[in-house]
Amino acid sequence: MKWYNLQSILQDIFWLDTFREGQQEIIEHIIEGNDTLVFMPTGWGKSLTYQFPWVVRDGLCIVISPLISLMKDQVDKLQSLGLQAELLNSTQNYHEQQQVLYDVENKVLQFLYIAPERLNSREFLQVLRHRQISLLAIDEAHCISQWGHDFRPSYMKVKAFIESLSWARENSWEWKRTFPIVALTATATAKVRTDIKERLGLTHPTSFISGFDRKNICIVVREISQKEEKQEKVFEIIQKTPWVGIVYCSSRKHVIELSEYLISKWIKTGVYKWDLSPDAREREQNAFMNDEYNVIVATNAFGMGIDKKDIRFVIHYNLPGSIESYYQEIGRAWRDGKMSYAVTLASYGDTKIQEFFIQNTYPGKTEILKFYEYLYKNMKLGEWMGVKLAKTQYVMASESGLWNDMKVWSIIKVLEKYDILERGMDGWWDDDFRGRWLTLREWKKRESDLKIDWNKQNYLEEEAYFKLTEMKKLLFYPQCRKRYILEYFWDTEDLAKLPLNCWLCDFCLEAKKYSSEDMQSFLPLSSYEVILESVKKYNEKFGQTIFTKMLLWSGDQKLTDWSLIYYEHYGALKTLEREIISAMFEALIEYGFLEKTHGRYPMMMITSKWQTSLRREQYIKDELWELNWFVMHKIPKKKINSSQKSSKKLSPNSSSTYNETLDLLSSGKTLSEIATLRKLTPQTIESHVIKLYESKKLPLAQVLELTHFNNIKAISQVLTEEEQWLKEIKEIIESRGELSVSYFDIKLTCAMREMRDI
Repeated sequence: MKWYNLQSILQDIFWLDTFREGQQEIIEHIIEGNDTLVFMPTGWGKSLTYQFPWVVRDGLCIVISPLISLMKDQVDKLQSLGLQAELLNSTQNYHEQQQVLYDVENKVLQFLYIAPERLNSREFLQVLRHRQISLLAIDEAHCISQWGHDFRPSYMKVKAFIESLSWARENSWEWKRTFPIVALTATATAKVRTDIKERLGLTHPTSFISGFDRKNICIVVREISQKEEKQEKVFEIIQKTPWVGIVYCSSRKHVIELSEYLISKWIKTGVYKWDLSPDAREREQNAFMNDEYNVIVATNAFGMGIDKKDIRFVIHYNLPGSIESYYQEIGRAWRDGKMSYAVTLASYGDTKIQEFFIQNTYPGKTEILKFYEYLYKNMKLGEWMGVKLAKTQYVMASESGLWNDMKVWSIIKVLEKYDILERGMDGWWDDDFRGRWLTLREWKKRESDLKIDWNKQNYLEEEAYFKLTEMKKLLFYPQCRKRYILEYFWDTEDLAKLPLNCWLCDFCLEAKKYSSEDMQSFLPLSSYEVILESVKKYNEKFGQTIFTKMLLWSGDQKLTDWSLIYYEHYGALKTLEREIISAMFEALIEYGFLEKTHGRYPMMMITSKWQTSLRREQYIKDELWELNWFVMHKIPKKKINSSQKSSKKLSPNSSSTYNETLDLLSSGKTLSEIATLRKLTPQTIESHVIKLYESKKLPLAQVLELTHFNNIKAISQVLTEEEQWLKEIKEIIESRGELSVSYFDIKLTCAMREMRDI
């Protein structure tokens, strides 16, 4: 190994004055020949950590990278420094590829960037055997992990490629490798990191994890569901920000709608979608890089390799699918270290879009087998390895009867992962080529002989739903968003330095908008208990949406079909906003009282903590402050104010229905007759009576006619100063032999005591 001076190399070859935090330690570790895993955020300078060691270590530096645009950007930078760098991919013609291979074999090149699809080329491997390798770098290493957010089957060839560049020791079957492996990614959880290490066959690599705290990015979340309001907010941000930015949309439809809106407002807007031709994508990207646009509206296909220093904002127009992809995308701002903004304009409704993607990205066993039979439809068992198909996904979707080209694309990737087929011809294919060629790599087999791990496929789907849940927690739970991200990525170094209030997310900046008294008095304990008792009653039978509708007194036909309109708590929280009830459910989940079952349609269920608190109500009383704190920080203050007002008096919209019940009651009609005439449930009419009495529109004398004095007396004897469950009161009374007492009697008696009439 050469003698070296790190500072001189940094200045003389890479034209840099100083290392960034942590870079020098990693570089020294690689120079010493150690396998290294680098988990640092986008824009941190990971590429220098594998480019720099080449100067000291003799030989060729090979870099595996997933996108042609990413490779081209890196090669251009190295060439601008006077270094001999090239890329090898399918955009080059035959003669260009042969020239690159010649330069590799004759030690002209110092850096070679390749796509993982190239790794099975015998000609390429033969050339490399004549060249000393200084190190092998795997960029965007999360692509090798099936638990990562951008898994690519072609990355599974990397381990075999590493072994092919190793030689057996003399008189031994042990493999000998003379160069270090460096795997780098900006987005990897602990689970993904472990998977990367195992899939590369690394036994004792050193991991460097830090820098996930992007100190110059302010994270802001605004829950907006209406298209018009979202568009106006994007326009407002662009107008207030004098630099350029990126707006990410979850679908082509949203890209088109938003770009047309911005163009109508005279905003210079670029458009980047995956269905553009390669030339069109390159034109749009270059125009953005050359400041011809104020903003570019794009799907998540845009951004790999983008190193534009003055991107000042990144807007997510829809809910991102995972924290990994979200954090990678917002990292395209702040490259110059100046304050930048990551704004998410999303609502819970956006969850449906991501769930649609998950459903189509992880096809079921039946769908995969159906497509397999389509591919081998004219073949017998044991026939036809190497058959080639030249059809679009749309054609294959219709011919196979799946009628979904997105799902067909996902199935193709599954079959490729298990080496059943290969995209492209003769092992050569381009990421930008839309898969019109498929090559079958094995004979037709029975279902039982296929090597597909069906359990693993199910786990992958569950993992995708887990990532979506974590994304929702980040955006929709009231908490420091910086802290949640650092905990998600297990960045303990930055976590230790993060203050209690980061002052760089909307939650921390708005943390003091409510007083401690607000927290304690906002929602009473009974409101949460109504939710918990309802879930206990129908444990694991309904999802959050149905429970919310039931408690809101919704007219949804499903509630009638399932007899939920007869449940005692039907309409119990109708004076609250829907958003508040949803936040209450989330608070009870966050603090361990409720859980959701797994799967595509999660059901609500109570936890062991709540089972205990049924016996000891003190548990939930102790956490009332925290529950209200969660809810109040999650929703707009104007909705809290309106909810507080409506909970203290009859709302204007509901007063007419109460008055109608009052008029019929005054005319001598019984409660059951009123219910029949008004086509409402008896429980609803009973709730009207309680409200009318509490608002002093129904006198005590008239109320007493609706119950029996002995029942009131029996109920009064078991009431305590503490809040009690209706069911608990009823069980005590019935145990004393008073079987005629109804829930309506109990509610009336409680109201009378509250009004101090008894």
